[in-house]
Amino acid sequence: MITERKKISNERIRELAEKASKSLLTGDYTNSIGLLKPLLNAKIAFSKLDLLGREIGEACCRKPQALLTACDQIVASETMGGFVVASRALTCLLDKDLETVMERTREYIVEGNKWYVCDIIGERSLGQALVDHFDRTLPWLARFLTDENKWVKRSAGVAIHYFSKRVVNEAQKTQKLLELLEPHIEEKQVDVVKGIGWGLKTIGKYHPDLLVPFLEKQLKAKKKISKPMIKKALTYLGKDRRSRLERHVQGL
Repeated sequence: MITERKKISNERIRELAEKASKSLLTGDYTNSIGLLKPLLNAKIAFSKLDLLGREIGEACCRKPQALLTACDQIVASETMGGFVVASRALTCLLDKDLETVMERTREYIVEGNKWYVCDIIGERSLGQALVDHFDRTLPWLARFLTDENKWVKRSAGVAIHYFSKRVVNEAQKTQKLLELLEPHIEEKQVDVVKGIGWGLKTIGKYHPDLLVPFLEKQLKAKKKISKPMIKKALTYLGKDRRSRLERHVQGL
């Protein structure tokens, strides 16, 4: 078991990324994954793994298929670090092939089948897609929200959280996200509730003037919103706004 956080410099990360990328571009996936495995298996800061994924993605994006194959094999390592590296590397393909990135995003979430895999990927390939390509990603987000897999559904809320903390001056886009969530406001599956609640919570931090009337509308319509979702959504609201909403909720 790994009990201590591995210390490694950004310079060393870049050196490893360069070596691994050269192997990837020549089709030597065995050597490339061999170079990366010590980091994927280590307890290491996500910021370092993000750097590793970004460096590999930028170096290999001119050969998309090579990069996608590498991401598949990194994910197959079944390590937490592998999901960070692969989903960050995928973002380098968003400009070229958003559809394939979204398909891989869903595939990796389902394959990982854990809450932390969902959240890692939801904040990276899916969340970054929403930031960089909002209009094109919105239909994918809607599709994810109706997916049969609970982690895929949850990832939409995580992506909205990521977008909301990165893009704080786009009220119109935030309103569209609330409209997207509205049909799912009565969700009961606990893992999905947490994801949607997380998205609402972060919207409330930066756009309380949008969140409060949105929630008030749902509550006045007698929507059966789960208490965990409501409590999470109210996290960053001031006392007056919380009181305004709590009047509509029994038992809070």
